[in-house]
Amino acid sequence: MLEKLHPILGGLPADEAGDTREPEAQGGISGWTHAAPAWTFLIAKRLPSVWSQLPDDERHRVDLIMQAMAVAGHFTMGDANSYHVLLDGISAHDKSWNINITEGYVDVLIACGLYFGATELNAFFLQFDFDTFIAEADRMGLRNIVRCWTHRPFIRELLMHGGLHFQDGGKGPVPDCGQTSHGQGVRCECFFQGHRLDDSWAIHGTQAKRQFSKAVRTEVAALTGESTRLLQRETKARYSPWEGQLGMCVEFETNDWYGIRSCLTYVFEGVMIQLGTAASMRVLGLWPDDPTGRYIEQCMAVGVSDLMFKGREGYRGWAHGKETIEGFEQMTERGADYIFPMWSELFPPPDTR
Repeated sequence: MLEKLHPILGGLPADEAGDTREPEAQGGISGWTHAAPAWTFLIAKRLPSVWSQLPDDERHRVDLIMQAMAVAGHFTMGDANSYHVLLDGISAHDKSWNINITEGYVDVLIACGLYFGATELNAFFLQFDFDTFIAEADRMGLRNIVRCWTHRPFIRELLMHGGLHFQDGGKGPVPDCGQTSHGQGVRCECFFQGHRLDDSWAIHGTQAKRQFSKAVRTEVAALTGESTRLLQRETKARYSPWEGQLGMCVEFETNDWYGIRSCLTYVFEGVMIQLGTAASMRVLGLWPDDPTGRYIEQCMAVGVSDLMFKGREGYRGWAHGKETIEGFEQMTERGADYIFPMWSELFPPPDTR
C-alpha cells in the first residue's frame, strides 16, 4: 500500500511543471479524483502495519492534505456555504448539480470526518487561519494546494469570513452562470444536509439513495420521436433484464442545460465515485447489516447490473441536446475493469426473487 501513498503525498522536489502531485484541494468536481486518495489515506491510517512505516514528516503531510480537502469540502458542499466557485477562484460550481459533479467532495467529507473525528475536525475549522495554513503547506512542499488557493486573492476572504461573491461564469459545465452567491466561510462547524461529519453512514445514504433512485427504463424519451435504446451488440434484447425495478442510476434519466440527459458515460462517472466509497465503507466495517443497508445494497445491485448490461449491449443515449453512442469500451477507458470488481467482490448481486 505504501507504493500507492507516496505518489499522492506531495512534497519536494516538484516535477518540471512545478507540480507536487498531491490533490490540490479545489473542491466540487475535483472530487472525481480526490475521493480516492482521501479514502486511501484513511485506510492507511487504520492499518498499523502501513501507518507505522511512514516517517513523521509524511504523516504530517497526510494530515495537511486531509485538512485541506476537508476545507474544500466544507466550502463547496457543506451546509454553511452556497458558493458558485471552487477554490481556484475560477471554476463554476453549484451544490445542486448532477451527482457525477457533486458527490466526490461529499465522499471526501465522509473520509475526513472519519480520519480526524468530527470533534477534532470542527475544532480545526473554528480555529482555521488561512495564512498560517498556507505557510505550513508551502513549508511541507504542498505546492499544488498553495497555488490553487492563492490563485485568486478573494478566496482567502471567503474562507476566513464568508460573505457575498459574484461569479462571472468562469470555467464549468454550465454556460453563462454568472450569479451572486454567499456563505459563512469555513470558520464554523461543518454539517452536510444537517448531519455531523461523524455520521458517515447517514451522509453516504444521501448520495446512495440519490444515485440508485430510478425505476429501470431502457427507452427514455429525449425529443419528439427520439428515445434512448439498446444497440443489441450481444443479444436481441430491447429492454434491460431489470426493467421496472428500483435502482437505475439517476444519470440515465435526468436533465442537463440542454434538456433530457440519459448517457452511459455520465452514469459511469457517478458510479465510479459511488462504488469506491461503498467499497471503503464495507472494508472499514461501516456498512450496517440492517434493513437500510440491505435496501441500498439491492438498489445498488440493480443499478450496477443495469449499467453493465447497457454497456455490453451498447447504448444510444442523449446528452447536451444530441445523440450519444456508447458502450463498455468507453467505460473501460475510464477504469471499469477496476471499478466494477469493487462491487462484485464485496456486495451481493441483485435479488431476483
